[in-house]
Amino acid sequence: MNRRATGRLIIGTILLLWVVGVAMFLAPTSAAQSGDDASRSMSDIRDRLSPPPVSDPPTLVELGHTEYYLYCMVCHGDRGQGLTEEWRNAGDPADANCWQSRCHAANHPPDGFELPRYAPPVIGDYTLARFATIGDLHEYIQFSMPWHMPGFLEDEQYQRIAVYLADANGITGLNSDLDWMELAARAPTSRTSVAQPVVQAAVSEAKVSNQIWVRPLLILAGAGLVVGGVAWVRRRRR
Repeated sequence: MNRRATGRLIIGTILLLWVVGVAMFLAPTSAAQSGDDASRSMSDIRDRLSPPPVSDPPTLVELGHTEYYLYCMVCHGDRGQGLTEEWRNAGDPADANCWQSRCHAANHPPDGFELPRYAPPVIGDYTLARFATIGDLHEYIQFSMPWHMPGFLEDEQYQRIAVYLADANGITGLNSDLDWMELAARAPTSRTSVAQPVVQAAVSEAKVSNQIWVRPLLILAGAGLVVGGVAWVRRRRR
């Protein structure tokens, strides 16, 4: 075998190894993405957008959950995760861009309103830490929510929403046997992690972000191997 044939064999081997390496790296990602797409079935989306179940008679927390579903969930998320991109894309794709012209942008219709681009999470680590009591939380949401029409709900509705959020943030024993003064004196959060689905979503996003950086590095490394192989072959010919 002459030098030219040997050089071609070396370069071909390097290219083959590089292609195999890239394929091995991308294959699990593609499989995972396919699995994620499959998991986003219509039934899952319907479950997320369906009204919460209630007992007969409903509990105070269940009533608050229903109030949250009707008046808070559209901005603060079905899991209290806030107005994330994932949550905006959970329903009809046509409604994902809330700020498109003539929707909830600055040029909204006369009977509409402009939607803020950020709605904070309300369930999870320290999301309610600035409120000392459920009463403080109730007072805040009563005078500031809903965003487009603060004070629109009845006082009892705001109370139930505050109780539901406290329950969702780890406070137990919030039942109808307690009067409002007793409930209002309770802490609104146990300050422990209760939003595991949101945490898992954040971890997944971080993994994707890492892969975005790793792939270009892998391509550059492969290109470097090819250039190095060509240079080595040329030196061998001299």
